[in-house]
Amino acid sequence: MGEETKKVNRIGRDFTLPQLIWFAVPAILTHLCTQLFRSLDDGLFVSRFVGPSALASISIVSPVNSILMAIGQLLAVGASTLSAQRMGKHDQLEAKRIFSRIAVWALIIGGVFALGVNIFVDPILNFLGADESLVENSRTFVRIVMTNAPIHILSVVFGSYYATAGKPKMGLFCSILNGSINIVLDFLLVAILKWGIVGSSLSTVIGEVAVVIVGLCFYTRDVNEVHFVKPQGGYAATLGETWSSGFSQFINSMAFSVTNFVTNKTILAYMGPDGISANSIIADLRIIMNAAFVGYITCVGPILAYNYGNRNAPRLKKLLSHNIKMWFFGTLGLTILGQLLRSPLISIFFGSDTSTDLFKMTYEGLTIEYFSCMFSCGCIFVMRMFVALGSPKTSSTLTFFRNIVFRISIMLLLPMLFGSIGVWLAFPVSEALSFGIAAVLVAANAKNYGYGKSGLALRMQGGIIEDPLTE
Repeated sequence: MGEETKKVNRIGRDFTLPQLIWFAVPAILTHLCTQLFRSLDDGLFVSRFVGPSALASISIVSPVNSILMAIGQLLAVGASTLSAQRMGKHDQLEAKRIFSRIAVWALIIGGVFALGVNIFVDPILNFLGADESLVENSRTFVRIVMTNAPIHILSVVFGSYYATAGKPKMGLFCSILNGSINIVLDFLLVAILKWGIVGSSLSTVIGEVAVVIVGLCFYTRDVNEVHFVKPQGGYAATLGETWSSGFSQFINSMAFSVTNFVTNKTILAYMGPDGISANSIIADLRIIMNAAFVGYITCVGPILAYNYGNRNAPRLKKLLSHNIKMWFFGTLGLTILGQLLRSPLISIFFGSDTSTDLFKMTYEGLTIEYFSCMFSCGCIFVMRMFVALGSPKTSSTLTFFRNIVFRISIMLLLPMLFGSIGVWLAFPVSEALSFGIAAVLVAANAKNYGYGKSGLALRMQGGIIEDPLTE
């Protein structure tokens, strides 16, 4: 197989913890910048220059965004994991073919999604509960942003593959580029020209187009470890394998769409449209706080997949030890920092007047929900770990309990018992319960992957698999 099989990839190195952190820094900053810029786009500019009602009109359609995100994550995480595993098996050419095929699928599936949403936009908005005060802005946002679905999905695929190609700094560059374009155009179109939702939507679309152009320039250069090659057929098989590998990520995002729908309905019943605006800011700030760790594990995921493909159990155990340290100390620090900065963070979106009911509502919710950081990041890490280890069923099990069983049931139950404060309690309580399931799954699979005290790696050595979920 020539040079394609002998090449040592950047993600195949034996990382120390400092080296791993340094390698992941660009991905950490990428996710942090991406979420920060997104919040400045939909949160700060819309709430400050268009109004809380306009922000609520965007938030009410978040389940549609979650479905689009689910499709993007399915293709991106599933395919990049497959490519990393093939690299671990020294099949470099097939890793590139998988990438090339999935890029084509991203455009096709995105086009179908965009067409469907535009045709059925009004029934979708009615189902989501958008009333007369929200529906016009919601319709405008959906038509503009969702028409860009093929480009959005392709940008997610490109972003996921930068770490697999050993170039996480490219992801950071694209994030800064996207965010900068968003902020500059938001300032021009929303703050100066007063284009409202139209201006905010267009800035989002143009930023994603710019990111895809950069990606095309990167992935058409054959000097990079991942680049476009002739796919040689196999589109259906690759899509099937990607579906299997990325299914847990798809279910996670789809379930998030369902929980968003239930959450919005519950908040409207207990708090009204102001509650939707408050929850939008809380969710943005919570995700910003978690973004650093999500960026870290997104970068580490291909490294885990590479070593799983290479059947290197000692290296996997070492990586897990690194990740546990990063998770515990990192999330502990984030929780403390988040609690200290609650008031100034909220003031960015709603101004410095802390006497308004909306400010007080947001402050109360943020205080409670920031305690979920350690549990949320732990669940995210375990889900991504089992995807990388070729066990999407285990990851899907955690996703099912986290987003379907706990999130929905707790969101329905606690507001009935405690009123509006139960809405804010629902997220940290459900995440804590989900983390318990995650811990059980990690312990149950210790002998399958060699990270337990016994040192056994049954799944990697072709032995009997102890946990039926990984069969």
